[in-house]
Amino acid sequence: MGAALLMGLLPASIASADPTPSPSPTIDSYKSQMEKFKKDRDTFMQAMQERSLKLRVINSEFKSAVDKAVADSKVALVSATTPAQKSAINATRQSAISSAIAARDAAIAALGAMPTPPVEPVKNERVSSDSRSKQKR
Repeated sequence: MGAALLMGLLPASIASADPTPSPSPTIDSYKSQMEKFKKDRDTFMQAMQERSLKLRVINSEFKSAVDKAVADSKVALVSATTPAQKSAINATRQSAISSAIAARDAAIAALGAMPTPPVEPVKNERVSSDSRSKQKR
């Protein structure tokens, strides 16, 4: 009975053997990854700046279109005398604003997706002997 118990524990101890750790990247490998990351980060930042400038232009054009529609409606409302004329002027203003919104949305969609930021490489640090001894306790 004791032998059966011992045999039952033996395969479990073999199965729990720690696999050999994969070799850690060398310092040169990390440096080359970091250089690539820096280049990718610069490219990403430049793409974000260009996108920001394009968005500013799009929003500026949108604002000027809305301001023009509002100004035109104010000028037209001064000479309007009947409620039907005022209603038509307001409808024209709303139509112009809706067109400006559609144009802005189309221009933003034409910019495409946001650029994806690069992922910084992780430097593998070796575990010190002090922390290993504390883990065993």
